[in-house]
Amino acid sequence: MMTSDKGAVSFLQNARRAAQPLVVAMLFACSTLGVQAQSLKADAPTPMKAGINRGLVDALVGSQYWTYTAQPGTNKVHVSFTAMGVLGTAPRTSVTFTISDMANTWHTSKVLTSQGEPVDTTFTGELKTPTKVVLSVNPPTNALVRVGGNYEIEASGAVAFGPASNVAPIVGVYKQMSGYTKLLGDCKFTVDGKIVTTSGATGNWKIFDEGTQVYVINIEGEERHSLKFIQGRGLVDGDIIVYQQLK
Repeated sequence: MMTSDKGAVSFLQNARRAAQPLVVAMLFACSTLGVQAQSLKADAPTPMKAGINRGLVDALVGSQYWTYTAQPGTNKVHVSFTAMGVLGTAPRTSVTFTISDMANTWHTSKVLTSQGEPVDTTFTGELKTPTKVVLSVNPPTNALVRVGGNYEIEASGAVAFGPASNVAPIVGVYKQMSGYTKLLGDCKFTVDGKIVTTSGATGNWKIFDEGTQVYVINIEGEERHSLKFIQGRGLVDGDIIVYQQLK
């Protein structure tokens, strides 16, 4: 397990950490599946690649969005979902996959329900003109506990894929949840390796190991952390979420 340089955490932070649902323990081996950079923004979906696109969806983080271009002719999108386990038990979890055009003038949805076993379905369509298609992955809404799981998407047939983003996947906005002696609030990780926060604290980030997506996070006046980035969830220290990803 990765640990911070110091073990001291304030009473308030300990209370917040203890208050996180036990299902945070769902940060199991799935985090090593080579998760891609999923988008949490409906207006800026992540370009899919040829072959299998993998992700992790979390009810306390929100929906994720992917895109590809459907060419004239028949195309298929195969999706699968496996609910995450909680202390050895996987709760029954439903995730909705929805395909639409960018303007949402049409859409079709399918629900996959898993209790730890992989389940799958396939969308089949035929379009007459090139169309940018958006696929959303929607976890349960109004969840009181952290439920979700791993999913896979593969588009085939008359399809085209856009270029992958060259922006580091860690770039984005997070809510600091634990791990420090004071609350940092919302934290923005910028493309130039800096961190700014709503509390006024500043810092920086840098990649430690790209293969495992481990980053070194340094907030001025606070302990330095080595944290693993899990797209769709945030930056974690073992089974504790330190920075939860925001939309």
